[in-house]
Amino acid sequence: MEFTETSFFGVLEGERSRRRRGLREVLQKVKKNWKRTPEKWAKGHENLKNRTQRGRDRTGNQLRNTKEIDQSNENLENNVTRLLDKLIASHDRRIRPNYGGPPIEVNITAHVTTISAVSEVSMDYTLDLYLRQIWKDPRLAWESDVEDSLTIGIDMVKTIWTPDTFFPNEKKSFFHEATSHNSFLRIDSHGNVLRSIRLTVTANCPMSLHTFPLDRQECALEVESYGYSTKDIIYHWHGTNAVTIDENVHLAHFTIGEHYHIERTISLSTGNYSRLTAYFMFKRNIGFYLIQIYFPSSLIVVISWVSFWLNREAVQARVAIGVTTVLTMTTLMTSTNASLPKVSYVKSLDVFLGVCFFIVFASLLEYAAIGYLMKRNRSVPAASPVQYYETEEFFEVQCHPKYVKGAINYCDGVLKREASRKKSRNRRDSSMKNYQNNNIHHRPSDGHVDQRIPLLSMVPMPPIPFKPQNGAWGKVRPAQVDLFSRFAFPIFFVIFHIIYWTYYINQ
Repeated sequence: MEFTETSFFGVLEGERSRRRRGLREVLQKVKKNWKRTPEKWAKGHENLKNRTQRGRDRTGNQLRNTKEIDQSNENLENNVTRLLDKLIASHDRRIRPNYGGPPIEVNITAHVTTISAVSEVSMDYTLDLYLRQIWKDPRLAWESDVEDSLTIGIDMVKTIWTPDTFFPNEKKSFFHEATSHNSFLRIDSHGNVLRSIRLTVTANCPMSLHTFPLDRQECALEVESYGYSTKDIIYHWHGTNAVTIDENVHLAHFTIGEHYHIERTISLSTGNYSRLTAYFMFKRNIGFYLIQIYFPSSLIVVISWVSFWLNREAVQARVAIGVTTVLTMTTLMTSTNASLPKVSYVKSLDVFLGVCFFIVFASLLEYAAIGYLMKRNRSVPAASPVQYYETEEFFEVQCHPKYVKGAINYCDGVLKREASRKKSRNRRDSSMKNYQNNNIHHRPSDGHVDQRIPLLSMVPMPPIPFKPQNGAWGKVRPAQVDLFSRFAFPIFFVIFHIIYWTYYINQ
């Protein structure tokens, strides 16, 4: 279809015609309303008046209902007040329910909200919990169709009988009072009483640290009556899930395991008492100790092996490595045990640190053995030096007793040397002896005494034979000790790691 200017103006004109017709119809309706008779106006006014009156009636009914409700609540409050006054008036808080009859049963539930600390130094743990006690007191029952149970303030506790529950293994505990005392009391028409208290308890937890830090600890929370024996009160856990732990409870050093609870009767000098015990399992997280103790001590041991690869002549370097690693291990052991209780038995951590210290110290002793072997090998002469000794005639003159009286040591030494070489002197040829005799005892033919200093004839001394030791050390060389240590120390340490972790993890 071809769009032309004529068709465009035709569409525009049709739209204007429709708008004029609509405006014309609106004006006709307005004129029609203005032509209404006075009767129609009066009827409309009457309808409006009736609607207004109906609204006023509804408002009045609501006000009357509110007054009736307020009056009913006031009557109920007065009834509850009179009921409580009546219950208190007929109740003696000094006497337990069913006095003189069967013992009263007290049911206990506990919900643990936080476990803030488990300390192996003080051997205790701290937890926050809601402790709920349920018992039946027939003296607090009433007959009423209005209220089946009442939740009242803690002030009511001072006017009724309550169990004297306490924690036998606690070190300290306290109530929470922000912003008010965190407890409530609920009583139903049958005399059943529910008391809920929020407590923070620090309880004793004896720990066995033989496998520390790969240990698992079991801590208990005990509940018991302080003064009433089994003749008066018997405690029970209320249901199978009497003890629960909040899902958001987490500890830094421990993982909370399973928990269980038991009931038992204990015998004391004052009688038999009913006691409830809840046990909590804690498994220690080893990550902290791996980073702070196990890895550093293992690296110190490996550093001590560096001396096996250094030159044996590098005395300062090898001694410095050995002494430094020994002192570092000593400091690590001291700082670790400072944060632990002073127990008299050996912990698994002590075993590990003790073996590491032994290996480091053995590395230092290894170089001491190397030094000894090197010194022993240097004492073997490579070539005997040329030595001289006096002739036999010189010895006879110089060491004759009438010439020498204070040189006993010297003459003794010469005498020993001469005795050891007696055979070699006997083999000297006669020409040497004649030469010595002519030069030493020659006197001139003219009768004059020769005043010249005689020239001593010195002959070479044969070398002193070296006698090597026949023991095991005589066959060991320093290089062999270093080579053996390079493999023996790491193999021993790896085997120790395998045995250590296999044994203590399975404990």
